[in-house]
Amino acid sequence: MLQPLVVGLGRSGSGLHLRALARLARRTAAMGDPLVALPAVGCDPRAEALRAAGAPGEITTLTTLEQALAMVEPATTVAHVCTPPRLRHEVIARLAGHGVRRLVVEKPLAASAEELDALIRLREQADLDMVVVAHWTSSRLADRLRRLVRGERLGPLRRITVDQHKPRFLRSLTTEGHPTALDVEIPHSLGLALDLAGPADLRDARCWDLRCEDRTLPRLGGAHVELEHRSGVTTVLRSDLGAPVRQRSVVCEFERSTATAHFPLSEDDDHAQLVVAGECDAGHHVFRDDALTAFFEGAYRDFASGTANAGNFPLACATARLLCAAREHCAVVAPTPAGSR
Repeated sequence: MLQPLVVGLGRSGSGLHLRALARLARRTAAMGDPLVALPAVGCDPRAEALRAAGAPGEITTLTTLEQALAMVEPATTVAHVCTPPRLRHEVIARLAGHGVRRLVVEKPLAASAEELDALIRLREQADLDMVVVAHWTSSRLADRLRRLVRGERLGPLRRITVDQHKPRFLRSLTTEGHPTALDVEIPHSLGLALDLAGPADLRDARCWDLRCEDRTLPRLGGAHVELEHRSGVTTVLRSDLGAPVRQRSVVCEFERSTATAHFPLSEDDDHAQLVVAGECDAGHHVFRDDALTAFFEGAYRDFASGTANAGNFPLACATARLLCAAREHCAVVAPTPAGSR
């Protein structure tokens, strides 16, 4: 079995990674094929994170990475790096120096092109097996979209429109892990668009401010990104973090039909929906899609078999580079008026 080490116990580390790892550990153990060794080891210097992290028996919490590394065996450890992007290179370098080679890194991979290049060099020099969290692309729903794109029954893919909207006032007001709205939801949809339609160039990007009572948070209200794929497909990604309702939908417009994919909105429900309208394959399909747990299972099985070295790293790098280009574009243009999509 492999031992999880979760570095950073905020929303991603504690609320998502640990919960999915616990589900995976219980399920694989019940099947007689245990994959994840619990309790996981976690580290975070923040007192509030210590109170929030994990159920009894699921995690041993420490305040420093040195303490955590002293409790794990590098040869059987999978490190989950859930720190803000600007801290990633330092943390991964320390893990590699201790002999940890298997890593699951939260998105986005890096906060700048320079940091991304440094991380690529570190991965190569230290011979790291590194996968980047991308559970949208590993979901059952994404697999159905890929089959529609490749099957050509609906005609060629022409356009992708993604809407990722949710109210995110409290977290934006109380945390500093995401400098702009481009870093919150857009990495999920950007990676999926590249997976479905291939390499792309940035055509436009803009952010707007988040306004709440007497406070304004620059560029955290939402983001709009436009891509031109080399396959001829155009993509529009929209994320409103001041929206009154939640939405996670992907509309794929084909020559002869339209497919609308609805991703689960939160951990409260793990069902996805796919609605196909038009001349071919019309229908409304509802199915379970616990994508994050499935993503971790695939990563851990690849780690255990020694086949994870390539993983999804090239796609994650392409996603990060486009995000960097979008950040640079937004940094030199005036913010869009609040609520613009």
